[in-house]
Amino acid sequence: MPDERPECGDVDDDSAIEDLENDPLEESIEEDLKSFLYTGDDHDDLKLTSGGPDHGPLSSFYNEFNLEDEDALPTDGLSNSERSEVADRLEEIEILAPTDIEQALLEHGYRGQGYARRAGAVLAYRHMQRLRRDFLENLPADDLPTRENYLFLGATGAGKTYLTEMLFRDILGVPTVVADVTRCSETGYIGDDVQMLLSELYESAGQHRGWASCGVVCLDEFDKLAASRSSARFAGEGTTKDVSGFGVQRGLLTMLSGKSSPFPTDFGFSGMGQRVTMPLRNIMFIACGAFSGLKETAELIRGRAEIGFTAKIKPDTDDSIVSRIGAELLENTKAFSNYGILPELLGRFSRLVPFQPLEADVLRQILEDILIESYRKEFKNEGVELVIREEVLEHVVGAARTRETGARGLRASLVPHLEEAAFQTFGHKTGGRVILQIENGEVELTVEGAA
Repeated sequence: MPDERPECGDVDDDSAIEDLENDPLEESIEEDLKSFLYTGDDHDDLKLTSGGPDHGPLSSFYNEFNLEDEDALPTDGLSNSERSEVADRLEEIEILAPTDIEQALLEHGYRGQGYARRAGAVLAYRHMQRLRRDFLENLPADDLPTRENYLFLGATGAGKTYLTEMLFRDILGVPTVVADVTRCSETGYIGDDVQMLLSELYESAGQHRGWASCGVVCLDEFDKLAASRSSARFAGEGTTKDVSGFGVQRGLLTMLSGKSSPFPTDFGFSGMGQRVTMPLRNIMFIACGAFSGLKETAELIRGRAEIGFTAKIKPDTDDSIVSRIGAELLENTKAFSNYGILPELLGRFSRLVPFQPLEADVLRQILEDILIESYRKEFKNEGVELVIREEVLEHVVGAARTRETGARGLRASLVPHLEEAAFQTFGHKTGGRVILQIENGEVELTVEGAA
């Protein structure tokens, strides 16, 4: 069969290049090269394949990354344009000292937790300084402040997640995601894998990869990842498969200390869908958990637990689990390991911050300054005056402490009575007065002047 291929001289070079530039395959080639560059692989041959900065089908890609200047190559997986946009955003954020950040927390309504509040303020300041030194001053990675991951632990309703949201999302304005990690499972099983946390961060940053790489991920309910123990688990990995416990913890290991990680750009179940590489060196992870029973776990290790007829009955102190353990238990890695947390994962957190159970005076401040004030404004907008007697406040605070649910218990005790008052008075436009008071040990509602 005769060779029908055209001679080299029969092909017009200019037209061939034009056809190649219009070829839809070019987009996929550029995406492959971007992925190749983001992974930090060797780029010595990239100039040869692109054909130079002024010609060739990939000249736009060549110019975007300024490949002719070796010093201009991105070292953190971000292009020059992405870094420039991040720098512009950081310049718009006011520089706040740790004392200013703590004052802003108080102005935004955060109450109590003085020790944790100050630790969080320093954490937020150091995170912003790391970003400024990286993107504005272009310091080498070795000269940047250390990347920090924190573990907030304490009784439920103590303000762990609330502090994270207020610090980074409301005050500093960086991309912030609060994710319940109990929905995650090991990669390959039904449920979200840990890479979906980066997808949420990407969305919270307006799908700007560079800005997302400066954000904060809050791993809420982190203690619920504690792996279940069984008699079938042997030393090492064991014979049972724990896809929502140890499986997720292993997935978090690389993310908390790695340099980059691929993530899906959509939230569907698409294992073969489009994935983008996220630089991790500036992303901060904050884990929050109650760790109920951790103190008892430590006592079993130390042999202090007593059983039998001669055992002394100890009062239940689970509500103050963190306030009384101090540094001794916070540094007891074996206690966390027996609780079900991998020691390697615990080592990824540079700081463990205890949150104390909220005292009565702090709960009273939260009740008056935030919860009741909000409802008073709502009732006022409906033309109704809301009056809450002093004894009601004491009753609500006492009920919250009895339930051991912290600030969450305040709303649960008060809202049912306010809902009844709203049902009787809202929408009539006749005004009136609502009074909450204590009668026979119970909160009673009196409505005056309403139709």
